[in-house]
Amino acid sequence: MSVVRAYRKASRRAAQLSAYAGEEAIALERLTSRLNEHGFALEHTASLLFPKLQRLATILEQPLVAATIPWLLRRAFGRPYRRR
Repeated sequence: MSVVRAYRKASRRAAQLSAYAGEEAIALERLTSRLNEHGFALEHTASLLFPKLQRLATILEQPLVAATIPWLLRRAFGRPYRRR
């Protein structure tokens, strides 16, 4: 009798796992179709945006610019420099 119960339990879990895998496959299919629909727009945006980000990163890598950023942020937000 315990073998029959174990078999039923295993088959229930297999059915649940199969249903979960089916739901995940449907979700992945929907995601893939959405990415395919908007892929060209994303590629176009990336081709425009990445060179600008690369130029900005090159500027920010300069030591003087990196040291000046905290000062600029304090000035922009109107907070004076506080000593501890």
